[in-house]
Amino acid sequence: MSKEENKAQRRWAVVGYNILGMVGYTLLCRLAGEGGILFDCILLVAHFIICVILSIVWSKWEWILSAFLVVAIGFSACVTLLTLN
Repeated sequence: MSKEENKAQRRWAVVGYNILGMVGYTLLCRLAGEGGILFDCILLVAHFIICVILSIVWSKWEWILSAFLVVAIGFSACVTLLTLN
């Protein structure tokens, strides 16, 4: 594997781990009960802020991509969970 392919793979790994983390705490919050949805929204905002800060500090685009994917997927999950209940 070339250096460029290795870099691309690491970039997508950052995005994948962020989404995997978001899915994990969303499922745990969903199992927690009624207050879990609000806590999930708070964690989602914190996750977004951390990703944006890390993208600025490290000047890495994969972190900003992760931030926007976390917000897009997380917001849709929160809306879905709130409308299903």
